[in-house]
Amino acid sequence: MEAVSSEAFESMPQGRYNWQHLMLRTKYSFRLFRNPKTMANVKTAFEEVERAFGFKIRELGFGEDQAHVHMVVEVPSKFSMSQTLQIFKVHSSKRVFEQSEGLRKRYPQGHLWSDYRYSGSVGPMTEPTVKTYIQKQDIQQRTLAEFSS
Repeated sequence: MEAVSSEAFESMPQGRYNWQHLMLRTKYSFRLFRNPKTMANVKTAFEEVERAFGFKIRELGFGEDQAHVHMVVEVPSKFSMSQTLQIFKVHSSKRVFEQSEGLRKRYPQGHLWSDYRYSGSVGPMTEPTVKTYIQKQDIQQRTLAEFSS
């Protein structure tokens, strides 16, 4: 998994990517990633998801608290964010529990990840870029209220 610079984002064809910043937290904020084996299992599971479903992980990092993971992922347009998060959570949970049977004692219900998660879009356009683009459109500038009248 390679890092992508802002120049790489800008060189991609417009409208051809859906980059998302995802964050997943372990259930009960247990410091699961103190164990390098568990970290490796989660990373391997995410790589398997990449190959099986067509995602592209550009950046992957485990949090300093050793209880969460951040990723920058290109999400195929056929998946919603809810589906994307579910795929990553289910696949990684299954793999971690298969490889670390002792974790069943801590997570008897088989829920590795908490319900808390974050997702946000990532891309080359900032708010000023979008505002400038909108202001340069052919339609005479009007406020939202004026469009509805």
